Amino acid sequence: MPIFVAIHRLKDFDEWLKVFKANPPPKVGRWRLTRGVDDPNRVHVVGEVEPSDVKEVKAFLASDRMQEAFRRVNAMSTAPVEFVLLEEVEP
Repeated sequence: MPIFVAIHRLKDFDEWLKVFKANPPPKVGRWRLTRGVDDPNRVHVVGEVEPSDVKEVKAFLASDRMQEAFRRVNAMSTAPVEFVLLEEVEP
């Protein structure tokens, strides 16, 4: 199952959370919001999606609305948002 991860290194979690709530993840798959225990301004948005939904998620991330949200997020971050697409493998 493909896994999308957006890695945020924030200056202020609460300000970022307002942007996140106004621009939630797509309605496909299962999404989780995780936060660093030792660094609460390090946030990962993790989504597990079906292989057939990867194209839809990529289109969502590339949309004008989300690109504007990412510009806002990058302005409130210590590093640009990083996106990783992972594939689960059997050990």
